[in-house]
Amino acid sequence: MDQAESGRTGTTTGTATERPLKILFEIELPDNCSCPLSDPDADIESVHNQIDDGICHAEMTVSDETGTARVLHSTNQVGDGCLCLAFGEVGCVPRTRRVDGNTLFIETYVSDRSVISELVEQLQSAAERVRLRRLTSRQDDETESEPATVDLSCLTTKQREAAILAVDEGYYRQPRQTTLDELASTLDISKSALSQRLNAVESKLATAAFDP
Repeated sequence: MDQAESGRTGTTTGTATERPLKILFEIELPDNCSCPLSDPDADIESVHNQIDDGICHAEMTVSDETGTARVLHSTNQVGDGCLCLAFGEVGCVPRTRRVDGNTLFIETYVSDRSVISELVEQLQSAAERVRLRRLTSRQDDETESEPATVDLSCLTTKQREAAILAVDEGYYRQPRQTTLDELASTLDISKSALSQRLNAVESKLATAAFDP
């Protein structure tokens, strides 16, 4: 499937930065969503969109039951619930990989993990439900060029919330920039409960990454 890209950018023209982390989101749109992707009348093969002066122009390549491809063009007024705006607020470019009813599977790249929690927060303000399905990054070892992929669907909502906060606040950095007590206070749970959640996260992700 081709990539779906937003034409809205938040960076200075002529600059380029590496983004080694690839995230796949499963995003459920609300029933009253005006996005043309929320109720497609055919299988979507690719999407390209661009925001210009408050108007979202989208071109969707779709195929019908006979396999015949068509290109549909739509224009919609950009509202507060536009996913493209949510991605644009943190300078990310969405790429629609699959559409299943009112659920979108959208991929994007980020420069570091600190952006993930901000992006999730922006998406949650526009979507009915947001789920991190997969995080792919390059190995730290420079001799290893193959990507390491971890499926995040094995984590519960509370485990993902705890993990994102811990990474965002620098709990896994050396030296650590926060403590379990501080993280637990932010989540309004006990230190032992947070410790159990993070232990479960580490166990699940280690198994997902290295279990053949």
